[in-house]
Amino acid sequence: MNDHFQPPMKKKQDDEPFQRLWGMIDQFFDERPLKKMFETLDEYFHKTFSHAYIPVEVHETKHDYTITAHLPHVKRDQIQLEFTDDYLHLTVKNHEIIESTDEGNHVYQKRQMSQNITRTIPLPYPVTEKEIKASFEDGRLIIRLPQKRKYIDID
Repeated sequence: MNDHFQPPMKKKQDDEPFQRLWGMIDQFFDERPLKKMFETLDEYFHKTFSHAYIPVEVHETKHDYTITAHLPHVKRDQIQLEFTDDYLHLTVKNHEIIESTDEGNHVYQKRQMSQNITRTIPLPYPVTEKEIKASFEDGRLIIRLPQKRKYIDID
């Protein structure tokens, strides 16, 4: 592969000046050192932030407003749900102790890791704490609020 940047060869369909410019930009970003740098940055952000995100889905019907948080591999006692004003604060707490032992069950290495992931969910309208219902099953936290919006049937 050539280490020096070379503009693309002019082809008959490259009569458009912007096509040539886009071709040069594409070639610039496809060059090996720059491409490797972008792949490394992408990998860094994926490893750093992919586990720190709690995916949430919202579903609204005439009867209730449902928020579903997908929490695979999380146990019920790791979840903290806090209500303040018009927000729900969902926190997943993870605390691990990893011990390595030898044949005689003597600990020769012990590591502790703590991680908290929080997601703040704005509520669509004011509710009281008593109106909020939450359940956790199969890695899904389901939060239900009574529907307070008035829908008008259209004839």
